[in-house]
Amino acid sequence: MSQVTKIETIHEIIRNLTSALSTAALYSPDHPRVMEHFARLTDSFRSLQQIAPELLLARVDNELLYQGKPLTKTVNVERLLRYYIKQKIGYIGFSKGFTSVELQQLIKLLLGKASIDSLKQMTSNIQVGSVEASSDEHVMPIASFEKMTDEQKQGIQNQFDKVADQQNLDVEQISSVIAGFIEAFRQNANPFLALVPIRMQDDYTFAHSVDVGILNIAQGMALGIDGQMLHDIGMAGLLHDVGKIFVDREILNKPGKLDDEEFAKIKQHPSRGAQYLMNQEGIPRLALFSAYEHHMRYDLKGYPQPPEGWKLNICSQMTMISDTFDALRTRRTYDDSWNFSRASGLMLQLAGEQLNPDLTINFLRTLANMGEDIESFGDSREQEEIKLEIIGCSCALENPRCG
Repeated sequence: MSQVTKIETIHEIIRNLTSALSTAALYSPDHPRVMEHFARLTDSFRSLQQIAPELLLARVDNELLYQGKPLTKTVNVERLLRYYIKQKIGYIGFSKGFTSVELQQLIKLLLGKASIDSLKQMTSNIQVGSVEASSDEHVMPIASFEKMTDEQKQGIQNQFDKVADQQNLDVEQISSVIAGFIEAFRQNANPFLALVPIRMQDDYTFAHSVDVGILNIAQGMALGIDGQMLHDIGMAGLLHDVGKIFVDREILNKPGKLDDEEFAKIKQHPSRGAQYLMNQEGIPRLALFSAYEHHMRYDLKGYPQPPEGWKLNICSQMTMISDTFDALRTRRTYDDSWNFSRASGLMLQLAGEQLNPDLTINFLRTLANMGEDIESFGDSREQEEIKLEIIGCSCALENPRCG
């Protein structure tokens, strides 16, 4: 089945589902006409199963996504979205073997006549997640950063554990995490309220990746970016360091300077990360770019060394800035954390060489407007002394462990 045929089949499934909903609203979920739509839906799903044993349709804002990409907004997609929004549903997943009785319960749920828990008690073949709930298995959008629960933070952590242990990304659930962060920003949330508690997690790569995803969203919104592009920029930040799953933890957490062999291994993580993401369905192109380019530097003197004439993607440049800032602000086994004014001062020095100068100024101004003060950094002698203090630290001076 080609990609085009697969999408057509998914639209056919959605059409049969919305037809069943409309008919059930007029009659009842067990009416014979509803059963006819169920039969057509089952036949369509059976055709899709030839290449995809499961179907997950997730909502991000006002988009219905399949494999991380928005479906064309047909009349039926719009109808299904309205049911999602009305019942506060984040996703619906279909697995092989669902029955008409289980479909009836789903119809009742979408019509507001049954609860998600009632469906969960009946079957695991049809899974529904609320945008207001999260669990170890499914991470749903959060109401605001300051209201993040330990369960929600653990749910995000579990996604990174799955990547490390199973080498298989759950793109839909990661997409849902990003949707939650975007929603929190729209409620005028301060990203520092998220960065501080998440950074307390033991797994630095996990915490740092979440931080970079959040900071990418802050940058994007400050630039007026919205919709799917903003979502992809957030995912790019979250996944930029995924290549580190191929690097020994002993190297990542080693106190002190890396030897040449260790340094060579860790410098492979951008390429390994990009290769890994290329083999995952539904990954945004911006995430591929950022995974590969986030250590190249604005002046292209980083790594991997690009060919002549290479042009950095702007999302990668945004990710470099978020990456550098969070690395400086985070306490590591081999370096102490920096306060905001000290980190921002160094970033201004790096602007034009390692970092895009315009994006750096926008980033620091954005964070300052969210409650952080950018203080003057002192005279040139003091700046030089600070440079000497950070030898061996962070992306700023080519220690790749910082991002």
